[in-house]
Amino acid sequence: MHFRSLGACLPLAFVATLFQFPATAVALDKQGSAHGGAVGADTGGFGISGAVSLGVSPYNPTYPARPDNSGRVLMRYAGHMDVDLVGRKLSIPLDVNMFTDRLRGGAAKLAPSELDLIGGLTSTWTVGPGAIELGARYEQAIPVDRDGVSQAYVDARARYLYSFAEASPVFRQRFPRTDVNGWLTLGWFAVNSAYFARPDNTGRALLRYALHTELSLFDDLLSLMLDATMFTDRTASNSVRPSELDLTSGLVVHLGAFEAQLAFEIDMPIDRGGFVQRYLYLLGSWSFDLVKGKANP
Repeated sequence: MHFRSLGACLPLAFVATLFQFPATAVALDKQGSAHGGAVGADTGGFGISGAVSLGVSPYNPTYPARPDNSGRVLMRYAGHMDVDLVGRKLSIPLDVNMFTDRLRGGAAKLAPSELDLIGGLTSTWTVGPGAIELGARYEQAIPVDRDGVSQAYVDARARYLYSFAEASPVFRQRFPRTDVNGWLTLGWFAVNSAYFARPDNTGRALLRYALHTELSLFDDLLSLMLDATMFTDRTASNSVRPSELDLTSGLVVHLGAFEAQLAFEIDMPIDRGGFVQRYLYLLGSWSFDLVKGKANP
């Protein structure tokens, strides 16, 4: 699912201007999970954290570079930031994503062809062995190098964040350097006049079902990742039946605040035949914790 030349250096300048300092990258979900989707202790007070990312697609036969499905993605420039107002209990997540078109000539290949802006509110609470993240966001995806189709929506979503190591002392004892973690998501596109329900830009999305899981090894040095997201079509006769499935599998390496991810994504319609998007990408991220909120007792 998707969300005009400004010079090859604009992407880095834009991200640097917005964040000015240093979430875990997950598939091509442009909404980063608050606090990287981590199950952790509740915090209080003001805090700022997030990540900046740079990606490239070495293989891309069909993944478009604009919301109207034109072009083919080459580069991705992204940033995610959580501004905690009352710790994790009340946060403002902000996401910026830009894509470039490999079919453009010369240095224009590195200049943005699409810009996605996302902002909202989230609240994360420890519930049992995991945590619940509730949130609402507004997203707008626009072409930036030409006129064309844009997409926008307001959604609400609930995520259950889980970690076997956090939930089970027995698991932690038996597998001291290993974890299985991730989240389950149910989302509702509350306001949606232009966000499509399939890769061929048909229908309008109503619901989002998602599962993200990672097998983390060697104290999170290496992770194997799988992400599955489904959308439903509010214009279909059965509006809760999935109309699109996005699958991403990948390998993630963590070194301190740095992360490298190699992944393959395929987005396909599942209630009919049609356009399938697929590409391979390499994404590097640098996480930051600029202002730390205080841990609650």
